[in-house]
Amino acid sequence: MTERPDPLIGPHMTVREAVLAYPGIEAVFERHGLAGCGGPEGPIEPIAFFARVHEIDPAALLRSLNEFAARRDGAVKLPVFEERPKQPFETYRLAIFTSLALALAGGLPLAILVALGGGRDIGLGIRWAPLVQAHGHLQLVGFVGIFIAGLAYHVLPRFKNTELRLPGLAIASIGLLAGGVVLRTASQPWADSGFVGALFAASAVIELAGALAFFSVVVSTLSSTPRKNYDRFLLAAVTWFTAASLMNLVVVAKVVDDGVTTVAASRGTPLLEMYIFGFITLFILGVSVRVLPHFVSLRPPRVRYLTPALLLFNTALLARVGSGWLAAYAGWSNPEWLQTFAVYGMGAAVLLFVFALNLHRAAVRADDSGPVGGHERLIRVAYVWLVVAFAIEAWYASRGLAGDFAPDFLEQGAARHALAVGFFMQMIFGVGARALPAFAGRSLYSQRLLGLTWVLINMAVIMRVGHAAIPSGSIAFRFDSIAISGAVAFLAVSLFTYNIIRTVIPSRRRRAPNRRKEDPMQPQSKAGPSGPIQPENVVADVLDSVPGSLDLLLSYGFKPLADPELRAKMAPHVTLGTACEMHGIDVQALIADLERLKAGDGKAAEVTPPVQRVLNALRDCQDPEVAVNIVDLGLVYGVEADGQSATVRMTLTSPDCPMAGQILDDVRERVRALGFTDVDVQLVKEPAWEPSKMTPAARQALGW
Repeated sequence: MTERPDPLIGPHMTVREAVLAYPGIEAVFERHGLAGCGGPEGPIEPIAFFARVHEIDPAALLRSLNEFAARRDGAVKLPVFEERPKQPFETYRLAIFTSLALALAGGLPLAILVALGGGRDIGLGIRWAPLVQAHGHLQLVGFVGIFIAGLAYHVLPRFKNTELRLPGLAIASIGLLAGGVVLRTASQPWADSGFVGALFAASAVIELAGALAFFSVVVSTLSSTPRKNYDRFLLAAVTWFTAASLMNLVVVAKVVDDGVTTVAASRGTPLLEMYIFGFITLFILGVSVRVLPHFVSLRPPRVRYLTPALLLFNTALLARVGSGWLAAYAGWSNPEWLQTFAVYGMGAAVLLFVFALNLHRAAVRADDSGPVGGHERLIRVAYVWLVVAFAIEAWYASRGLAGDFAPDFLEQGAARHALAVGFFMQMIFGVGARALPAFAGRSLYSQRLLGLTWVLINMAVIMRVGHAAIPSGSIAFRFDSIAISGAVAFLAVSLFTYNIIRTVIPSRRRRAPNRRKEDPMQPQSKAGPSGPIQPENVVADVLDSVPGSLDLLLSYGFKPLADPELRAKMAPHVTLGTACEMHGIDVQALIADLERLKAGDGKAAEVTPPVQRVLNALRDCQDPEVAVNIVDLGLVYGVEADGQSATVRMTLTSPDCPMAGQILDDVRERVRALGFTDVDVQLVKEPAWEPSKMTPAARQALGW
């Protein structure tokens, strides 16, 4: 292999590794517009991938980073800080946890309650209808709307490489929106009482103030830099939200003036359409344009179709909503054909958007793409439900145009809940599971929990939409099934919330960067955890809780852990799964050895199976030409070990490698040092070695 100069920082090195290894390099990231993401030490994202997500040229960024690193003359030893520097207040956390709390404490329990009360008398009486409306409003504005606001306040400045404008107003908007929806939920069912009716009206005023604050922050932030193709979606969305909040005030004022508790369907329907389609759907589409090509490894989008899709969607929605308001307030006869063709237009716009973003095509992953995870499945299935929702709408509209069909109360909810549960919730779960850990500079706590969340939320939406769209069974049976779907959705949101809390607010032990400096040659003595070890466990937690784990990890090739300072700095932020992926190590084999250690079955060398012991030893055998071990290079094709005999099947980077004899001798010596007396090293020429066999760690070391 021809020797090549090794960049100090390669595309596969994570931002966090660069920040930890080269103090002061944050200034380079800031100069390229990549400041303030991933916590004080940067996200656990490959540098090239992180640059592409933020629309920064990876090659230019890497050149700047390597120039800085070269001036520092290589990696430097890092001081171990007694305390993590105090971080600025993060508005997005307030918004995200507020939205999840509103869903779990109000929106979803109300959904179960009103479903149970829909088919039988459980004492709700005349309060049932306003409770249904309060539930819907709380979910749309309180859960989804505030979640969107929190996400927007964190990602928009990073999308635009600028600062969040009006940050004080951003915090105020979260409080106003949350306060407004809580007051509405508490007051609407009893709004026929004078004083409570005044509270109901006040809730609409407060929400409008929150919407105006949100509008001001988003518009001023987006307007501070040149316009991007996704800006139009986001600006349209916040405009629709502000208009919806204004109309909500008008509608609520009418309810209070009439001395009733329920919004009339003629006014409630266009209002819901403004929230659902104008605000939430358009905002999700705008964020999708910006992040999904990277999060889901999509092919490059067909950008020329995005603006036509947006114009068609907005035109059709304006016709749909405008005709609804004219019918409600001007007595205009809303023709069926206009509503039908508005639905067709919006559905066509959605299909054009899916086509433009290449969501219907298989992923194309780059070498430095972000990690594959359950978020991709959530996002793709969410868009399936978006299409299903418009298919249901088109079916109902076509039947209405052809005859006298009018969907009943449950059928009307089919398309809305395909959107609200199938599309909105799954996009929250998918984008949240991918983005929120990156915001906090951590890996998601559990991919297994995320997979279970996906199963539960799709069970919920199938039950909710199925029993609404297909009128089978009695009314009581259909409502009971919907109540069960609400309980399943509640469980899904609970699991997602737990997963995010454990990710962004980890245990004190996981947060602490200053751990005691163990002697690398001495086993640890802390008691093991009660639960099983998982790939999502942070390395530092494993070191703290499994006696002898440091020796075992060192034997597996995690050599940086031998340095107490680097160990104290990096181990709290790297999971077992990430570390194993970087070095091409079987994480389940490592976990099995750690579990044996935890159970007290022996020392590190004794619990490791013979084949793994040989592989671990070969990680100390380097190719002299490139100074990378032969396992990470992908030269070892197979190992067999039984009793006193060991066989190593391997190749070389080149059939005429001048260092072949030295490498093979080194392999034999290291295997014999393990106690094997009969060592057979077989040199294999087919299949020939190629660079794709290298682990990410090897590619990073070589700058590939």
